[in-house]
Amino acid sequence: MKKNLLFVLLLLIPLYAEGIKENLYVVFTEDFEEATIEEMATQWDEVVNLEGMSFSSDVSSVSPGNQSLRMTSIIGSNTGGHLYKRLAEYAGYDTLYARFYVKFAESCHPVHHFVHMGGYNPPTLWPQGGAGVRPDGDERFTTGIEPMGSDWRWDFYTYWMHMRGNPVPNTYWGNTFHPTPQVSVERGEWICVEIMMICNNPADSYNGEQAFWINGEQAIHLGEGFPNGYWIWDKFYPHPDSAPFEGFQWRFVDELKINFFWLLFYMTQGSPGQVDTVWFDDAVVATEYIGSITGISERETSVIQSLNLEIHPNPFSKLTNIKFQMQDVRSKKQDISLKIYDVSGRIIRSFDLASGVLPLASTVVWNGTDNSGNVLPPGVYFCRLRMEDKDFTKKVLKIY
Repeated sequence: MKKNLLFVLLLLIPLYAEGIKENLYVVFTEDFEEATIEEMATQWDEVVNLEGMSFSSDVSSVSPGNQSLRMTSIIGSNTGGHLYKRLAEYAGYDTLYARFYVKFAESCHPVHHFVHMGGYNPPTLWPQGGAGVRPDGDERFTTGIEPMGSDWRWDFYTYWMHMRGNPVPNTYWGNTFHPTPQVSVERGEWICVEIMMICNNPADSYNGEQAFWINGEQAIHLGEGFPNGYWIWDKFYPHPDSAPFEGFQWRFVDELKINFFWLLFYMTQGSPGQVDTVWFDDAVVATEYIGSITGISERETSVIQSLNLEIHPNPFSKLTNIKFQMQDVRSKKQDISLKIYDVSGRIIRSFDLASGVLPLASTVVWNGTDNSGNVLPPGVYFCRLRMEDKDFTKKVLKIY
């Protein structure tokens, strides 16, 4: 099997360090607490329809701030609006997470396109075109978290060099991935949305990934070997009895990285004069998982948590050592679990771990068998360490 199957790291640790803006993993934040809309606009590289934006006292119950950003669309006058941010002046990132809070008006009509993240080579101060065209792999890749029009369900809308086309020859519209179960978009309520992208490394591999979470619950995670599913033209449908997902080759040059975040509210359909509204708040872009805002203010909490998971040897044939270490300055008892999954997401081995006062360090030896003692076939497996609502996952390769 390819060496690029060995290590794909997904670190799910909420960034609770005091003053999230000062956290070393944070790339960009926007809490919309500026004094004026014009001051807010200076934090972004391109702003469209500033006239349709205003501050609002409508905020989520967990927000540490006092105001949010209200965007409006008026059919016939504008197509909504956007805030675009180039995240790195000359480079970019191989792994990036973006979290934001959003609320759609209860009467909001179907949204054409929504919030995007991705990369352009070279990085630009404004979003590029390319609708209906498959990327070459050296100039761009993009993914959008979308409410999917009149379906009002969350899904990705993704462009990359191996994307699937539709029945019309040589046309490529964003591919969708249909999380199962479906995650509905609840209008009239504040929603926490987080997306993640991991570039393929090396550039000729397929080990790129993407995932998204709604209100802290993972809706879908796609990477090399997971989930199982099948394609119908440009739509991927997860299904346990189908083939593993091939993974993302986002790029074939190292220079193409994740380098933009695009807060977009794009509306095109409806009756002239029709007004639609969306609210945004507490946006954070970081190189690690961010998570939902807890009941403790992000500006006041001093909790620092860390997990470490090592698997050696990997790949392995008979035995592998799974070493984990956790620290929590609160030093309270935690519920801890360590489980092995196959590529379809089925639990095939569970290890009993005692809950205790942290820090905690231990090593578990796995002999490549399932819970019944049966020797598992060669392939890709996933080791997940879970502490309460925090996860740390690593890919494990069993060669024979």
